Amino acid sequence: MSDTEIPERHISPVLRRAIALAAVVAFCLTAYGVMLARFNMAKGPMEVELGAPSGEAGVRLYLQPTHIDPINHAIQLRINILPGSAAADATMIADRSYILRIQRSEQVEQITVKAGQPLPEATFEFDLERGNVRDYPFDRYVSSTILSASALTADGAEHPLPIHAKAWEGLFGFAVEVEARPTSRPNELALESSFSRTGAVAFFSLAIYGAMFVVAICALVIGSLVFIGLRKIEVPFVGALGAMIFALPVLRNALPGAPPLGVRADALVFFWAELGAIIALCLFVIAWARRGAKP
Repeated sequence: MSDTEIPERHISPVLRRAIALAAVVAFCLTAYGVMLARFNMAKGPMEVELGAPSGEAGVRLYLQPTHIDPINHAIQLRINILPGSAAADATMIADRSYILRIQRSEQVEQITVKAGQPLPEATFEFDLERGNVRDYPFDRYVSSTILSASALTADGAEHPLPIHAKAWEGLFGFAVEVEARPTSRPNELALESSFSRTGAVAFFSLAIYGAMFVVAICALVIGSLVFIGLRKIEVPFVGALGAMIFALPVLRNALPGAPPLGVRADALVFFWAELGAIIALCLFVIAWARRGAKP
């Protein structure tokens, strides 16, 4: 070998695998950070105040969503009528008579409040006007309502009252945002509530679907390599492939919020993953039947 020749250097297989592992870990950490930033995991439920200022309002309400049914496009909302005074020692007794009207879709509900009587509480079911559960876990729903109140005078006439509402933006598994919308009538309060899956639900759902994808790919790799003949037949893999077939539905049932079977994410991941695992088992069994050890 001449002095000008430089010996070729080769990266050892161990170092090559270590570099590949480090690259995979770095990619996973980066993806994890992006997911946390995208889904805003730190945001929690809070109260928002809407409508007329509390000191100027003739009627004070507290609104809290209690249950959402995306399949039937319905949301339950509890409405508490609060005392006219915001003082801590205020009693839950009405100091005046008035009528509270709650419009939901084309239907108007009415609550009559009588002076000297306990303030009522009611739960109503509203329609979800926009949104589809097929978009799980990125489904988003919108519900709207119009609130109005009128004082009852001695001669039976009605006088509109300004409304102050405090809304709780929290619901198990959903992020809630409540906003006031302009109305054509004075002293009306139009509210639009939007509901979307929380960051934790969306993140965990994507992790579950990602696990389904990995399981399906592993099953297909095992079945294909054995079928082609690049790997020898090892009978314990039959049990592993069978376990993968039954593990995929278990993962599907672990999705938070229990979405109905047939959402778009199922068509993109779950259905073909289950089919891929079954095909992998069939390939392995065919290879075993053709080339397996004879007694």
